[in-house]
This record gives sequence, structure tokens and C-alpha cells, in this order.
Amino acid sequence: MSTPTITPSNGTDRAALLRASKGTPAAPALGMPMGIKVITGPGTTTAPTVPMPADTAQEIPARPASQSLEQLLALAKGSEASRTRQLADKITSLVQELTSRVEAEQAAEARRRELAEKEARLTAELAALRQKMGTGPEAAAHRAAIRQWAQANGYAVRERGRIPRNVVQAWAAATGSEVTR
Repeated sequence: MSTPTITPSNGTDRAALLRASKGTPAAPALGMPMGIKVITGPGTTTAPTVPMPADTAQEIPARPASQSLEQLLALAKGSEASRTRQLADKITSLVQELTSRVEAEQAAEARRRELAEKEARLTAELAALRQKMGTGPEAAAHRAAIRQWAQANGYAVRERGRIPRNVVQAWAAATGSEVTR
């Protein structure tokens, strides 16, 4: 079967018209995924390409490492395309929101650390005060030892309640210990 001769008059690709007449779908010229066409803007250099996974045969240029996000956004905001400017504005607002969220999380973490340090310091102070005041588990063991000594040495001491001062002083003198109150 012979192929028909088609002469395009409007600058259309002859091979594409031929494929269309045969019912074959037109293959994209560059083979870019999802119709993405990669171009370079004014003031940019051709970037090295990043290889795609094995199922795609094309390569997409990578963003130059020397170009920062701020520079990229500045270029996009100065673009002639309104969609590019809109995306630049949206990305700028998202970066600002992300920055404020990260800063808030860092401030909260610093506050948690500060509170944990204060809690540890207050716990240590409370333990020292309890020791000094004679309350807490160490003081209870201390009072039990004084009561046992007092009963063994003929002092009348109740099992509960305050130990008389003269008994505490006698215990301190006998054992060489220090009286805390």
C-alpha cells in the first residue's frame, strides 16, 4: 500500500499529519513526562541533567547548586508569566509559614528544656529543705534512730509525734551528731 502524499501549507509537521491519517497517535517530540517542557530562563545556564528511573527514558535538568531558593523566587517574581509569579508568591508564603512554624517549635523545645532544668533545680532544693526541716524518708529514719536510742537510755518518748528537745540534745551529745533543729 502506498502512503498518501500530504503537503502541509500551514507549517504543520508532515510526519505528524501522516501518523494522524494512519490513525497512529502522535508521539511527543521531546518525550517529556506529562507534557512538561523544560526550558531555561534568561540569566540561567544550562544545568546538568539528573537521570530518571529506568521506566522513563528522558532526563530533566537539575537546579544549579549555586542558585539559592531566594534567587529562584526573585527570578520567578520577575517573570512575564502570571502563573510563574503566582507560584512564586505562593511558595514565598509557604516558606514564611514553614519558617514561623519551625521557629515556634524550636522556641517550645527551648522552653521545655528550660522548664525541665528549673524542675530539677526545684526538686533538689525541696529535698534539701525537707532534710533541713526533718520531713521526708531520711528524716523519718533519723527520728526512729533517736527514739530507739532514747528508749534504750531511759528517756520516755512516744512512738509518734514530736521528740522533746532535751532528748534530741542528749542524743546529739551522746552520739556526736549534729542537731538540725
